[in-house]
Amino acid sequence: MAHSCRLNVAFFLFWGVRMSFEMHFYVVKTPDGLYHVQNIVAGHLGQHHVHSEKSYERWAQNVDKRLIHYLGEKECNCGLKCGDVREYDGAVWHNPKFEEEGK
Repeated sequence: MAHSCRLNVAFFLFWGVRMSFEMHFYVVKTPDGLYHVQNIVAGHLGQHHVHSEKSYERWAQNVDKRLIHYLGEKECNCGLKCGDVREYDGAVWHNPKFEEEGK
């Protein structure tokens, strides 16, 4: 009995650690129709990227749906434009794929 209990504890510890290092995506849709996505891993902020509607739909198809958390329609005061990506360290670059429409 004690052996199986240890296995259960080991399994839950492994599962809990695995879950804590999964990347989650918090999404808001701004009034101008853009999708702002903030990546978070183990409580640490990662990239913040801005998509057009079409590019967001395409991006979301490749992400596990349980990791996407839609927060509704809200303002975002990040200052980024469609296609911009802000890294965890504050560096900003542009990804034209995030602004493509209808492709």
